[in-house]
Amino acid sequence: MENELSKSQAILQCKCPRCRKGEIFENSAFSLNFAKTHTNCPVCNLKYERILGFFWSAMYVSYAFTVAHMITLMVAINVLTDERPALWVFFAAIIGSFVFFVPVYFRYSRVIVLYFLGGIKYNPNPKVWEEQGE
Repeated sequence: MENELSKSQAILQCKCPRCRKGEIFENSAFSLNFAKTHTNCPVCNLKYERILGFFWSAMYVSYAFTVAHMITLMVAINVLTDERPALWVFFAAIIGSFVFFVPVYFRYSRVIVLYFLGGIKYNPNPKVWEEQGE
């Protein structure tokens, strides 16, 4: 029997919430097509977009990530510098770090919405996948 992923491991690896084996995204977070999501799970055939516009709620999660990122970065800059830096330092740090973090926030906001708002129960049994369809 294969090692089964825990829920937190599956979230971190962006795996399907029902089988925890199939990939949610087609490409790496650091490719130019980082946002390309599979329509269905390649393993259990679960439809990821539960209803039309389902992933719009991921914008709120992404917004929370972004606000937390900005506040953390601004506090870190203020704590690590002796004098209050110029305003351009804050802007450069935030914009520079967002180039790296936007794909990560995009992906994990979708994964979190899928896991916690999708109403999908984990089941490693392929017979149940066939019965549930989707």
